[in-house]
Amino acid sequence: MDKERSIVPNQIGYLVLKDDGAVLESGGELKNDERSANVIMGLLNLTESIDESFMANSSCERITIDYEEYYYSICMSNRRIYIVKISGSQNGSNTTATTSSSSSNSVYNDASDTGAVLA
Repeated sequence: MDKERSIVPNQIGYLVLKDDGAVLESGGELKNDERSANVIMGLLNLTESIDESFMANSSCERITIDYEEYYYSICMSNRRIYIVKISGSQNGSNTTATTSSSSSNSVYNDASDTGAVLA
């Protein structure tokens, strides 16, 4: 994978999508992976249908899908969806999906927590 396109440490693949789900860039294990893009867009569309009284739509900033050997981090910034496949378990558990929220305005604020660099 091209080092210049490395978004986070231990990255093994990435997708950059338009907000309508069209693939703009891809690399590593996710290179040209339209199927994963479609599955993740379905997940994002599902989060929009969550009852506002349970979780405000605007509060979700990152979705993490955690497997034993790797995890996906999904974020949105500037009408782009960034999907990064990262080696190593985030918390040592089996498959889980979590969301992260804060009161800040930027959707990609969590990038600083993982050392992400967006070009």
